[in-house]
Amino acid sequence: MKQFSSVCTVALLLLGLALPALAAKPTIVDNPFTPFVIPAANGCGTFDVNAAPTAGRPNGGRVILFANSAIASGPVFVTLTNLTTGKSINLNISGPAKFGFTNNTTVLQGPTLLIGFPPVAPPNLQGIAFAKGRTVIKFDDSGNIISVNFVGKTPQDVCALLE
Repeated sequence: MKQFSSVCTVALLLLGLALPALAAKPTIVDNPFTPFVIPAANGCGTFDVNAAPTAGRPNGGRVILFANSAIASGPVFVTLTNLTTGKSINLNISGPAKFGFTNNTTVLQGPTLLIGFPPVAPPNLQGIAFAKGRTVIKFDDSGNIISVNFVGKTPQDVCALLE
């Protein structure tokens, strides 16, 4: 996805919530992960992916929402399944994680499930990626992604893992 709001939604989608209107005082939200489907057009291109809490693993935590950032903590384990073949993988996307937003930059720190990566992403990471470390996404004035940088562990190509 190319729009800034889409990337923000993607970052917080893994937490199972969307940013509410924020006041000056931080807001604390419980964040149980709820199942959702990533359509092929927004993810792996040739198959839909189901994202659901991993059975028998902890699921939840809290998110502290600030005006231009969020901090997530707590256990979140997700099972991603290729809905065409049934192949699945388990990921630990537990916090702590921090998300910071400005007009032209989003900085994600910690485990992050990135959905709808555009062609400007590093090679072989279009679609769905799992990153640990620091991810910096820059936008032009129209909200289109112009660059993506990763610092930390090399991101995994989730679509390739599910093929």
